Amino acid sequence: MPVTDHVLCIWSSASPNGRRNLLFGLETQTWGFKEHDPQYEQPSRWVLFGHDHSNGSPRIDAPVWQKGTVDLILCEFTAPLYRGEAPHWPDEIEDSKLIYPYRLGLTPVATLAGAPADATGVLGAGGTEALRLAAISNRGIRVELDVAPLLKAMGVPTAGADAVPDLSRTAGVPRPSFPPVRGRRGAGRSRDPEFNSAVEARAVDLAIEHMKAQGWPDVKPLGKPYDLVCRKPSGEEKHVEVKGTSGAGADVEYTSNEVAHFRSCPHGADLIVVRDIAVDRTVRPYQATGGRLLHIENYKAPSEDLQATRWLGRVPGWDSANQHEAVI
Repeated sequence: MPVTDHVLCIWSSASPNGRRNLLFGLETQTWGFKEHDPQYEQPSRWVLFGHDHSNGSPRIDAPVWQKGTVDLILCEFTAPLYRGEAPHWPDEIEDSKLIYPYRLGLTPVATLAGAPADATGVLGAGGTEALRLAAISNRGIRVELDVAPLLKAMGVPTAGADAVPDLSRTAGVPRPSFPPVRGRRGAGRSRDPEFNSAVEARAVDLAIEHMKAQGWPDVKPLGKPYDLVCRKPSGEEKHVEVKGTSGAGADVEYTSNEVAHFRSCPHGADLIVVRDIAVDRTVRPYQATGGRLLHIENYKAPSEDLQATRWLGRVPGWDSANQHEAVI
């Protein structure tokens, strides 16, 4: 008997800006919508992107759609819907405004090119129709379907119907077959080193204030192999790795040294992720503000959470109470 999961199906536009935002969303593990829809807040296990149909335009009747093929990207749904405050996508950054404020976090898992769109294929009748409707309506469509045939076709190993994919055994961060698309002013100024430095510095500042509020009076930045060393007068010590992003913070990227330290630190190594950091590029140096902080104590970076080739790992906890509005 098939085991069904809830899947949010999304069709990504074939326009240059649509392709650019899809690439950026996969790289930063974030997706966003212009308008709110209650179904985005309902629990889903997967996010399934379609981005090309063999017919060209996906806005076609079901019989024509099902005679063609689609290109797919499967992601885990890893951070619940929230309302972002920071420009994140390239077009948001270029225009200095929010365009897609309703956001969720995702973990890319695998791709499949040329999947048959007929009702007997890997998507089933429900999945293929949900993708078609997503393309027509320009919104996400939530559907319940059996993803086992899709996982098998994508070569994604799992340890049972309820298990999450072992990212360490997948091929790495999936990327669509089309080449990167450049925007009006390049591939997105969030790749600007000054932008990244401002985000990182903001995250560290917020993490320092947070750790002091948690009862660690002596907090010093270190940098490598971890960002903060925290001490108490009693001699107790804690190490903290800090990651910052303007996106959802669903995944973070590690170095091999950081992973090793998480697993071997005798003092206990914590992970702090600060998401939704805004950067003002009209001043020099850039000024970063805002941010929402998640503190994970004694983080271990389990091997099954680390995607091959990039040491990219899941960040659990964005749906918990262990979050802080970080504005100083």
